[in-house]
Amino acid sequence: MPITPLHYPIAWSLSKLNKKLNFPGLIVGSFIPDIEVPLLIFFFNGVLPDHFILHSLIGALTIGTIISTIVTIYLYPLLVTLIFKVDNDRLRDVCKWTPTLIISCMIGNIFHILLDIPMHPFNPVLWPFVDPYDIIGPLVIFFTTNGNIGKGFLHANIFTNIIMGLFTILILIYYRKNLMSLLLRTEP
Repeated sequence: MPITPLHYPIAWSLSKLNKKLNFPGLIVGSFIPDIEVPLLIFFFNGVLPDHFILHSLIGALTIGTIISTIVTIYLYPLLVTLIFKVDNDRLRDVCKWTPTLIISCMIGNIFHILLDIPMHPFNPVLWPFVDPYDIIGPLVIFFTTNGNIGKGFLHANIFTNIIMGLFTILILIYYRKNLMSLLLRTEP
């Protein structure tokens, strides 16, 4: 999987494709599925894979969307204001409860999963209908040599992180002089 912040370019791209979407909702939605990774590792100590319910379509469309919406409304403005010193009133206005916010959170969750699918040997995307071990990401297959799926996963992961990292750097360079634009999706 790309490192969680490297899902940001997907949210940014979606906001450029459809300016009616709520950008903070897309950002939070694109990050939220990964909150299960440390929780599954901590509570199940490797017994369960580190991707499960929130990386399934059902989980993303329900639990992921609910969590993303709540985080976007209550936590995103607080954290962004504290970390980046942006206009809190304007940010809270953008992060208010609307159908567009909910849809944007949902879309962010779905696109997180779509970005993760190519690079995982275990994909719960169609859980509980399809065994997650039956869906191996195409990049994993492409990079697998001598039947070593683990090595294929490692190379697929590195490849995707490099691509998404470069995309993130290009976005940061473009917005370097206007952080508020980067966080609220307005033009610099």
